[in-house]
Amino acid sequence: MAHPLYIGERMRSLVIGLVVAGSLAACGDNGGEYQPWLLDELGPADGFWIRTPEFEVAAGQEIQDCYFFEVPDIANGADIWIDRAQLALNVGSHHMNLFRVKTIVGLDPAAGAPFDLGGVHGTVIHGTDANMECWKSANWADWPLVANTQQSLAENPIVDWQLPPDVATRFTPGEKLMLQVHYVNASDQVTPWTARAGANFYRSKDGDTQELGTLFATQQNIRVCRSNPKPSYSGTCAMPAGTHTVVAANGHFHSRGTKFRIWAWDGISTTRPDDSAKFYESTMWDEPEMETNLHLALPTTGGVWWTCDYQWREPPGGCDAVNARDPQHADDCCYTFGPTVETSEHCNVFLYYYPKVTESVTCF
Repeated sequence: MAHPLYIGERMRSLVIGLVVAGSLAACGDNGGEYQPWLLDELGPADGFWIRTPEFEVAAGQEIQDCYFFEVPDIANGADIWIDRAQLALNVGSHHMNLFRVKTIVGLDPAAGAPFDLGGVHGTVIHGTDANMECWKSANWADWPLVANTQQSLAENPIVDWQLPPDVATRFTPGEKLMLQVHYVNASDQVTPWTARAGANFYRSKDGDTQELGTLFATQQNIRVCRSNPKPSYSGTCAMPAGTHTVVAANGHFHSRGTKFRIWAWDGISTTRPDDSAKFYESTMWDEPEMETNLHLALPTTGGVWWTCDYQWREPPGGCDAVNARDPQHADDCCYTFGPTVETSEHCNVFLYYYPKVTESVTCF
């Protein structure tokens, strides 16, 4: 299905709503009319915005697209301070992540096709392309996290995040960003309507001076196997020495995940911190909570400790595809680290703090 041209946001959503509602009625679906989400189109005085087009996700398919664009010059060459973000997803989304582009390995924005993202123009590399570079996390290993969301509920598809007073994200005009969106329409997750994502970034107008920093960490030594059906995996990630206040966090795993927890860590201990230091917990794999009301000071020489608990289950289509992904070739139906929801697992931390002390905090 070709991506439609960008027309007015409200007019486009009205058209889509009528088309999809008609399709549902034709199929005999009485579950209610689809209501597209709406975000304002921001002028330069207020910020900048991006929208992906609507597209279909065929049954049994996972799609991950990487959209590249430059931060627009909306402040006469000066840096842009953003203290509010709205992140929106249609039902069926697995995640939406925004990164700052740094070292180019296999995922090159210049290799993408020109693309209109509504408020900005850029390029896109589709996850269904033969090279599949948009699926390989090593390609963005040193790309600092900017923002993320995994919320795509029909009744609540928009995360509206106002940063704490005096805190903002800083962008440089011309800085290149990547918006990555992953949709699933298979046995674990479904995309009942069209796929679509968007974001608004609002300029600070109250003189914020403390820059928001981010931490992205992932535990990749995961094996959730038939012979070991209830494993737990942990990781640690140290911050540079100093005072850091956590303002938001969420966790990310796939459908075998049962509990995700994050603790403040002293940077020294080799055993899990006491539960009095725990500041995040989620038991939802498909719609994990994004905690945005934190005000937690980490130990000055520490960081975070996180743990993922799992429960193995038989794949609906059998173990062949899962076994094929196992680097150990154990033939034990082991879910291992990888991007696809149906055949692999994750254990990732997304964390936001201030003041920013380094370009990127990442732990792999």
